[in-house]
Formats: sequence, structure tokens, C-alpha cells
Amino acid sequence: MIDKAYLDRIESRFRDIVESAESPNAREQMEALNARLLEANFTMSGKPFPTFLKPLFVEKRLKDYIGRTTNTIMNCIEKVGDLFFSNPEMEKYFEMPPLDRELARIDPGYPRRVINGRLDAFLSEHGLKFLEFNCDSPCGMGWHDKLIQFLQDVPVIRELKKSHDAEYCALLPNFTRMIRRKNKQVGGPDEFTVAVATDWNTTVRYDLELVAEYLDSQPGIHSFFWDPREAEYDGKTLRMDGKPVHVVFRDDIRDFTGDLERSKPVLDAFKDQNICFINPFSSRVGGLKCVLWFMTDEKSQNLFTADELRTINETIPWTRFMKESKTEYQGKPIDLYPFVRENKDLFVLKPNAGYGGFGVTIGPTVTQSEWDKVLEQISSGESWVVQEIAYIPRGDFPQFTPDLEWKGKNININFFAFDGEFGGGIVRVSDSQIINVHQGGGMIPFCYV
Repeated sequence: MIDKAYLDRIESRFRDIVESAESPNAREQMEALNARLLEANFTMSGKPFPTFLKPLFVEKRLKDYIGRTTNTIMNCIEKVGDLFFSNPEMEKYFEMPPLDRELARIDPGYPRRVINGRLDAFLSEHGLKFLEFNCDSPCGMGWHDKLIQFLQDVPVIRELKKSHDAEYCALLPNFTRMIRRKNKQVGGPDEFTVAVATDWNTTVRYDLELVAEYLDSQPGIHSFFWDPREAEYDGKTLRMDGKPVHVVFRDDIRDFTGDLERSKPVLDAFKDQNICFINPFSSRVGGLKCVLWFMTDEKSQNLFTADELRTINETIPWTRFMKESKTEYQGKPIDLYPFVRENKDLFVLKPNAGYGGFGVTIGPTVTQSEWDKVLEQISSGESWVVQEIAYIPRGDFPQFTPDLEWKGKNININFFAFDGEFGGGIVRVSDSQIINVHQGGGMIPFCYV
């Protein structure tokens, strides 16, 4: 998949630039970057947002392939999501509380269910592998695009551009085009207002404020950050902070389900199709881990075209819903539970409705007794999936303790899609095999070279 020799040459060149940096040296450049992050309130839990003095280098020749593949997988997610709405027998696998199920059935008034989605993947010499999907409320767009701006001012990053045609891919321009399209599809006005709506105290508030700030800078769009539980609705017009709102871009569903009385104005406006609401609650079905089971199970291949099946077979690891059943693994029949129990080093166990990496159990990193304990927990009635373990790519990143050291990190690349179309991506890096900012990881942009 990747040309490792080519990327190694770029990595070597960048390492030389960092190690030879003077006035200021690399450590001073990192300190200046952190100071700038703090000054801009670019923080998580009061600390500078975790990042590194280096992007992830991705070959420019892969750009079209990544885009096509992301678009194909998004179409497959929509097809699997249709099962929740069309097949009562399948509804039980889409694990959601009763209220969430009710909200998921609200017609958004426009095509598609997953409008803002993120596909989490590994990209390496072993290929592109999608591990899971965040189709409900993926965050990071504002952080990412502001980080690109900050990093491109760093001397070592500017120096690399003198010898290599480095291209960064901002997310918010593509996101904004999607917002305009969806607003138009529901019959919204040419000049409109977007409320970026979530809890005042959310840990991702700065990310979402940056989204609102960017939208507000675009022609014909007004935007602001607001809590959805502080709204008014007269049956025709939704207002927040006294302003008429045409589009609501949401984050956590619990901001709406946790206090139904206070969120009722927004929900009523959505049900009446008097606002454009993104993501619709129906998008949640695309983010459950069982979606990857439907994609890879031999019994559901009829859902997809030949081209879609080729992409699935190339990019989605073997995944099954954990239940007593007979299935196939690498073309051979197996009894799922005993096979998974006896081959823990081949697999990862994940809660079906999990997020943020919480609860994920990686077979090779735990003892057999720990693995058996999770399987016992699952057999008691919890909804989990098992997934074939994928190769985790690694890369060296500069750290300062206080002297410069290059330390190996695990790398996860996350591709955004807006209205089913590839829109860019972010990169997360971590010491842990569970690569997530909530699990102590950091974020960097990727850079086409």
C-alpha cells in the first residue's frame, strides 16, 4: 500500500531538519507552539492540547484512493443502517435506549442519515484498514484546522516545504459546503444562521467554538455556539440567544435526551422540519460496531455491489457479533464462542455501543483469564463484537524531556466524510494500542507529500 522507502526518505529529511534547528532550536519551537496553544485556549482539561512537532506524511498518490474508498464505505454504512429501519428482526442489534430509537426515526427532510462521519483506520504497508466508525458526533474538526495554521508557522515545518511539496487538507471548508447543501435541501434561506449546539461545559467546547467561528466567517452564514437546552420555539421559528436559527449542528445526543423538557423546543422544530438538523439522530445506527459485522458476514453479502464487496474485503477486518453461532473464519466453518476463546491473540473485543476506546480488550495484551472474564461478561447478555486484530502502524515523533528524543508511537488515521463524500482527516498518536485522545493520545494533521 504505502511506499515505505519513499516515506522513510522524507522522515529522514525531516529528522535532520529538526535536529539541526537553531535560533530557536526544536525544543524552543515546541515551547512556543504550546504557549500559542494556551494563549488561544487550545486546551483539554486546562492543559495545552496534546500534539507533536511533526505531521504524519502520506503519499500524495494515495489521495484519490483514500477518497474513493472512504466514499464507498460511507455508502455501505447507509445500506447497513437501512436494516434498522426496514427489518424488525435486525433492529435488536442496533443497541440504543428506547428514547434514542424514537428520535432516530425522525425524518430529517433530506437524503442520507450519516451527514458528518468519521472512519477510524490504520494506513500502513499492510494496506488501509477501517476499524470502526464514528457516525454520531465526531469531533476534532476545529482543533485540526487551527492546528494546521499553527504548525505551518513553525520553522521546522516551513523548512520541509522548501524541499517537498507538502499539502495539508483542512476539514472546515468541505464541512461548510455540506452545511450549505443540506440547508438548501430542506428549503432553508440563502442567508442562514447555524447554532453549533452542545452543553456549555463539554470537554470539546473549544473545538466546537472554532467550528462556529469558521462558519460565521463565511459569506451568507451566521453562526454561534449555544446550549440546545436554552432555546425557544413558536411552532415556526427556533430561536437561540434571541436569534432565529435555521441549522443546528449538534454534538452529544445526551445534550437532548438528558433533559427532554428543556431540549423540547429544538426537538419539536426538528420534528416539524423547521430546521436543518445535523447529524440527525438516525446517524447513530451507523456508528455501532455491529455495522462492521453486517459488512463482513457471509450472510449479508447480498446488500452490496461487487465493487463494494471488493472494498469491504480489502479494508474491513473480519468482525462478528458475539453470540453463540456458527460462522466462517478465513473460509472455514467455526463455532464462534469457543474459537474466539481459544484464539485470543487473533482478536479484539469491543462493546457494540462503545466510544472513546473505553472497554476495548486487545487479545495479545491480556492474560487468558482476563480474556475469559470478558467473554463471561459478554455471555451474560452484554452486546459486543469480536474483530480480527489489525497491524498497528508506528512512527517516531520528537519529544523533549527536556532534550530532544525520538519516541515511537502508534498511529491511527481518521477520515472524515461529509454527506457521504471524503472531506479530509485527522491523525491520532499514542503510546497505547487503544489510540484515542480520551485515552491520553495526541492529535496531529496529516500531510500529503
